[in-house]
Amino acid sequence: MGSVIAYFDSSHDLAEEIIMAAGKTPYKILGDVNVSNNPADKYLFETFCPAARSMLTEALHYSEKWEGIIIAHGCDATHRQFDIWKKHVQNPFIYFVNNPLSRVSKSGRDFYRTELQTFIEALEKQYNVNISNEKLQNAIKISNQVKKLLQNLGKLREFKDIPNHEYFNICKIAVQEDKKSVIPLLERKLSEWGTYSAFPTKFSRILLTGSDVNYPEFMNLLDKAKLRVVRDDLSIGERYYTALIPEMQDPLDALIEYQYLIPRPATKHPAEPRLDFLLRAYESSHIEGILSQNLKFCETYAFDSVWLSNTFKQKNIPSIHLERDFIAEDQQLFTRLEVFKELLNSKRRI
Repeated sequence: MGSVIAYFDSSHDLAEEIIMAAGKTPYKILGDVNVSNNPADKYLFETFCPAARSMLTEALHYSEKWEGIIIAHGCDATHRQFDIWKKHVQNPFIYFVNNPLSRVSKSGRDFYRTELQTFIEALEKQYNVNISNEKLQNAIKISNQVKKLLQNLGKLREFKDIPNHEYFNICKIAVQEDKKSVIPLLERKLSEWGTYSAFPTKFSRILLTGSDVNYPEFMNLLDKAKLRVVRDDLSIGERYYTALIPEMQDPLDALIEYQYLIPRPATKHPAEPRLDFLLRAYESSHIEGILSQNLKFCETYAFDSVWLSNTFKQKNIPSIHLERDFIAEDQQLFTRLEVFKELLNSKRRI
């Protein structure tokens, strides 16, 4: 993989292309649902976001293998956790990039430009490198190649028998491994998925939204319930690849504009663009229902859930909202997914 700089963000908040332009491999920290959070629980309450605690646990275990760690402001958990990482995680370079909460104002764009410029200067100083516009443009080009391939792979979900975990793992690789090495892998997967059988009739096509899913066991649970994710707005998913980074003369302008093009997470204002994306996805695909979910203690998505659920109900869109624990096997959640599947089956019969 080469020299790795790990990053921690709650959605898709970090411009990885800047790390790539510094000659490093960006690695998105996702934690591990199968590893106890006890190490992180020394520094964070158990009522704190379990995914964020898991990511801190991973950093405590593996930080010495990384050349640096970048934390980007997504939700309040990532924002305030920086102080704890700075104090307890052993790494020579831990840096914070402060993303604007609102992505629609000129002041937000200007603020973000200053943050990115300062981030570039910090990397240049720390690693004695020059991050030129040419290097940034090249990194953007490589990143867009990955996104284009993921777009083509994502479209196949609606028509081919592609297990949820297989789609998840491909998206995970794209944010954790060297982009140049990922491109031939994605090309092979595109050829391979094209030969898969047609979408199985016993499964229901769903749109998945809410808290980011960062472990494949949840996706396996959906398959077990005969629910197949064919659209989503998650960071390990469509939020990462739906939009390409624009081709602009100034690469920083391109990276800033990109943040306005991607599906909006619940952590950013205003909220309406997120709903608009979900409705467009539902209307443009052969989707039978929408599964909205939030991880326990993930308040930003919990806040949105009532508003979204009421809107879906008003539009006669079959949907359900679930709160889930951060565990690999969840029989209670599976039972509720089965109920949702039965609801979708009854709509089919009508």
